[in-house]
This record gives sequence, C-alpha cells and structure tokens, in this order.
Amino acid sequence: MKTNTNTSSQIHSTPSLIGRVRGGSVGGLLSHSFALIREDKLFSAIYIAGTAVAIASAMVVAILLNVKMANIIPETHRDRTLYITSFHYKDSEIGGPLYSGCSTLAIDELFNKLECVEVATGMRVDPYREITVDSISALSNNPQNSVKAIFCDPSFFQLYDFQFLEGRPFNEQEYRDGEQVCVVTDKMLAKIEVQSGRPSFIYFNNLPYRIVGVIKRTSPLMDTSYAELYVPSLGKRVGYTDSNPTNYQGNLSVRVLLKKGYTREDFLKELEPLCRRYEAAQSSAEGEPVHFTVDAKSHFFVCFSYFHSDDESASDKAKNLMPPAILMLIFLLLPALNLSGLVSNRMEARRAEMGIRKAFGAKRRTLLREVIRENLVLTCCGGLVGWVLSWLFYLSVRHTAMFQALILREGNLTGDITLDLKMFVTPTLFLIVFLCCVVLNLMVALIPSWTSLRKPIVESLNQKK
Repeated sequence: MKTNTNTSSQIHSTPSLIGRVRGGSVGGLLSHSFALIREDKLFSAIYIAGTAVAIASAMVVAILLNVKMANIIPETHRDRTLYITSFHYKDSEIGGPLYSGCSTLAIDELFNKLECVEVATGMRVDPYREITVDSISALSNNPQNSVKAIFCDPSFFQLYDFQFLEGRPFNEQEYRDGEQVCVVTDKMLAKIEVQSGRPSFIYFNNLPYRIVGVIKRTSPLMDTSYAELYVPSLGKRVGYTDSNPTNYQGNLSVRVLLKKGYTREDFLKELEPLCRRYEAAQSSAEGEPVHFTVDAKSHFFVCFSYFHSDDESASDKAKNLMPPAILMLIFLLLPALNLSGLVSNRMEARRAEMGIRKAFGAKRRTLLREVIRENLVLTCCGGLVGWVLSWLFYLSVRHTAMFQALILREGNLTGDITLDLKMFVTPTLFLIVFLCCVVLNLMVALIPSWTSLRKPIVESLNQKK
C-alpha cells in the first residue's frame, strides 16, 4: 500500500501527466514543457544560460560566414560574381614582375563580349584621403575622417544595388568623356554640410567634381563595394601601364556578374579562345612570345582560401568550410558536456514520473522523444538569447583593430563599422541557429535520457521511497 500511496502522490505532483501517456498534441507538448520550466526555475535558468553561451559562440562564427558570403545589400549578387586577375609576361622576362589587373580595353574586348556575362566592371580603390570644398577641408584633420574613393565605370552601379537617395549614377557618356562627376554617400555629405553647407562641387585630388548622386552609406563590412566617394575612372585614359593602345594589361580590378544558369567553368571556357587570339596578336607585335592568363575566382574562394584550389569544386568548397565548421562544433561541444551532467541529474529527479508513465503503458521511445522535445524548447530559448548575445558581442568589438583585421580585407580598415540588422536576420542564419539548437540538444539530452529510461519500472517507482 505504501507503493500505491507514493504512486498517487507522484501522479498529482507531475505537470500534465494524465493525457501525456498517449502523446498529445504539439500545443499540449509546449504547455507541458513550459510547466516543467516553471516547476524548476533554477534548472531552466542554468540550462538556458549555458545554451545561450554555446549558441552565441557558434553564432559569432556563423555571422562572420554570413557577412562574408551571403547576398547582402548592396552586394546582392555575390553568388554570381567572379573576381578577375590577369597575368602578362614574356619569355624574356620570366622571373621578373608579373603585371596584374586589366585595362578598360580588356573589359570592352574580352569580358563584355562573352555570352555568359551580364555585367563586367573595372574599379580601382584610392587610398584614404581628405576632400575639400573651395580649398577648405570638408572634413576634420582626423585620419579616420578621410574618405575612401573608388574609381569605377557606370557598370559598377549595375553590379551593386546601391540605394540612391538623390540624383543618379554617372552615365556612360559622362564616363567616356572623362567628365569630373561623382556619387557620394549621405553620411559623407552630412559631414560636409555641418562644416561648409550644401556643396554642388567637391575637390578631390585637387580637381572639382560635380555631385550627381547621393546614395545611402553601406556598411564597411561590404568591403568590395564600400566607399564614401565614387568617381569615373576617366574612360580610356585609365588602366594602361604603357602607351601600347592594344594592351590589355592595366591597374583595374575586374568584377564579372554571370548570367543566371552559367558557371565559372562556362566563363573560362568561353574566354579561352579570346585569350589565345590576344596572345597571338601581341606575340606578333612584340616579336617574341607573350603570355596572357586570366584567373577567375568566385566570391566564396576569395573570402575563404584555407586550402588552395584551382578548379573550385564542391569538395574544395567543403574542405574550406571545415575549419569554421569544426570551430563551431567545438563551441557547441564544450558547454554541452556540462549541460549533459545537468540533464542527467534532472532525469534522476524525474525517474518516478517516468516510471509512472511506463506503468500506464507509455513506450520508452515515446518518452525519449518527448524528453528531447522538452529539452529542445529550452534549447531554442537559449538559442534566441545566444543570437542576441552574438549581436551584442559584434556591437562591442566592431571598432577594434583585431575585429577589423579579421573581417575586412587589407587596406579597408576604418574606424566606423556600422551593423545592419539584415546581416543578422536572414533565412540562412535562422537555419544555422536552429541546427545548432538541434545538435546541442541531441548531444545534451540523448545519452542521459536514454540511460535513465532504461531503468526498470519498479526501481523508478521506488526511487523516492
């Protein structure tokens, strides 16, 4: 009779026990899970806090991957963008310097003629420097207030989706004629207006540039498109390293946007005969063999090149993803070991409840599934908290030199890193957070729950005697 008395007391002390033996609906599961959270607030708080730390650590890596790889405004075509580098050399100059970059002629006669290319643009980044308005410094003398300028062509604004607040990008005619026009960001214009009022012209490199458009400033984390000032690369007058009017070598970095359905391999295959034709023409003109090679890298392999790859196959991509994936797994595994012990103690405290439910006919796999789901509710709560913590972490370290050296390319360091909510709230990141929660939940709950549920019914019922 004593056993019956204990059993009866356990039935009344277990949240929503009756009706759970046969499974129940999703709503019933959630209500039961939250009842367990309210019943043991200390356990729930420790579990959620431990999960939040684990998820936040993993999310720091995931957000870094997302910022560098995902299609984020204005770089909304990263998955179809190729980064071009060309190399020129003669047999007599082997061992000497190789010329890297392209001229505007190469862009017109090579890349823009390819069927697979939607947009081809050449750009050149100018070092940080101050601009002036009527010989008066438009910004303070603080080097961090110097502006970054990009010399580009009109196609640059087709590749990158800038939000124009006023005006327009400079057009093809202005570019070909070498007119001194420019596009500026709203933040830079606001700095100028504070000191000098609204200007129509700004002086850059001691030359007056007429402002034709104002765009919303993007985050410096979008470092392939970020600048404060965009000016024409002066058409045919920029990009050559010598006076040869047919030379493809120059100082412009080329970005190519592929049409949908085309791949990097299609681009290289279509480009090959044009490169060989140019080699033959230059070799004939120079009187000795001239070699011309084009190297095209996708956005992924520009950002992640832990292991060198020439063909950029799926296996190469997976191999380059291994270091951050292993780092995320370590961040999840270490806290999981501590949480696993916590769950084990929790299951020991609930052995009587599980014994009663097995006595009423509940199967072991049903109970195991429900325990994992209950822990998943706590894990997801911790995952959301961890997501917020990772954002707060980035907000706190965004101005440090270590963070900028890690996430920005060399030469793009700036003292003002803005973070857009869209960098943190994407379907990809949501999926990563959910998968992290599932993996962590399985590592934490599966083994101790299975071990506890294998105990005999009688032993479980007599646990609190």
